[in-house]
Amino acid sequence: MSRIVIITFLAAIAAVSTVTLPATSTVAAEVVLEAEFLSDKKNIAAGKKMFRKRCARCHGPRAYPGKAPKLQPKKYKPEFVYRRITKGFRGMPSWKKRYNLKQRKSLTAYVMSKGFKH
Repeated sequence: MSRIVIITFLAAIAAVSTVTLPATSTVAAEVVLEAEFLSDKKNIAAGKKMFRKRCARCHGPRAYPGKAPKLQPKKYKPEFVYRRITKGFRGMPSWKKRYNLKQRKSLTAYVMSKGFKH
């Protein structure tokens, strides 16, 4: 094939792949975690409830001891926590299908809050 045909073909694939992504698809890195949202008491309370219901099974009721690694939110940025909740990591499942965007952000708010017990 000629160089022009290959370049045209690759450009067409790139154009189609960006057009066919659903508009509702949100990559974890693209989510904005506003300080106002993260500090809202209602969001933190909702995140705490979810943590106790799901996360404490592996991370322990106070984020340690559990069969999962100890959580150390002082070392994390909110985007890191949100990404791990959304995509999962190693043995931790992705929670994207179970929790919607606001719920995952609320869980992040709780983990990053001063009230998070670790």
